[in-house]
Amino acid sequence: MVESDPGQVTETTGWLTGLPITVVGAAMNVAKGVSDAAAVASATKAGAGLTLNRDEAQSLLERAKRLQHSTRAMIPDAEALTRLTPPAADPGSTGFNQQAVKTFENGKESLEATHQYMAELIGRLEKALGIVGESDSQAAADVKTAGNSDEGKGILG
Repeated sequence: MVESDPGQVTETTGWLTGLPITVVGAAMNVAKGVSDAAAVASATKAGAGLTLNRDEAQSLLERAKRLQHSTRAMIPDAEALTRLTPPAADPGSTGFNQQAVKTFENGKESLEATHQYMAELIGRLEKALGIVGESDSQAAADVKTAGNSDEGKGILG
């Protein structure tokens, strides 16, 4: 992901490539002193994209998380369906089973793709909303701790 303007995220690769998501009134916009009008103007000059208010973005984020959870729960069942065996060794049963298993494999792949799409959308929405991930919080705490210690201050320190 590449952050282009405050509160706006543009994906470098993936199904949302080139589609910025801008959240008007996002905490990062306020912290950087960017007005709602400036955020909207920045989003519209880029062309295609999503400009959402905070409530819309939060609602979309919750729906995407529910969909991701639902697809994750369905994947094991879809996986089990790809291992079905024919009830008999006759050509009709075997042929039907092969077609059914192929269909179930396609369904499993579709669920996996949907799960990945939702993961990308969730990440983009969280970034646009200014939601800091757990690893980002830990990294910030580590940097602050290192900055307060006397070790490794170097030449300037």
